[in-house]
Amino acid sequence: MKKIKAKFFLWLMETRFYIYFLSKILPFVRFSFWYTAISGKQYRQGYELLKPGDIVLNTDKHKLVTLLIPGEFSHAAVCVAKNSDEEIAEMTNKDYGLITFMDFCKEADHVVILRGKAFDAEYTKKFIDKCLSFKDCKYDYQFNLGVKTLYCSELVYQSDFEHRLKCNLDDLVGIGIPYISPTGIWKVYSEDGNADLIWDSNGKNK
Repeated sequence: MKKIKAKFFLWLMETRFYIYFLSKILPFVRFSFWYTAISGKQYRQGYELLKPGDIVLNTDKHKLVTLLIPGEFSHAAVCVAKNSDEEIAEMTNKDYGLITFMDFCKEADHVVILRGKAFDAEYTKKFIDKCLSFKDCKYDYQFNLGVKTLYCSELVYQSDFEHRLKCNLDDLVGIGIPYISPTGIWKVYSEDGNADLIWDSNGKNK
């Protein structure tokens, strides 16, 4: 049954409908008319602790995409700067983009900041430089590991070019290929202990 499901997903990902749905519809479907939960106070707490080279994860429990992606988080990105208009590097339906940490928080109910334990100052700079080198990449709707196109959590994975995070590549979605999910990034901290939890908007902080 798993093989049939995987084959179906792989076939579906080649269709025009699939690309249209993921790029033009899915990012905008939200089952609430109210605001997300992150407050200005929470944002300031997180921003005070945020450093370039950190990994940020978020989720909005009312978005359709959250219901379709298994696990605690639905989006992953990298902090590449502070006190700038280009603080967070991310991959979305708009391809590679640079936004502020406030932009990252305002569309979420839950945000965490992780920091790689094996990320010394030298490697952190290389990690950021590698992340910035992907600025011309398009979004990867087929979720194939590689640097020609990237999806959100893969940006984190490929920027960590020495794989010091030792990310979990479990196929949580069931597409039949190795896949690094936002929750796979979270497991770097929660299960493997290869990252520190610097800040959790739910209050479970270091």
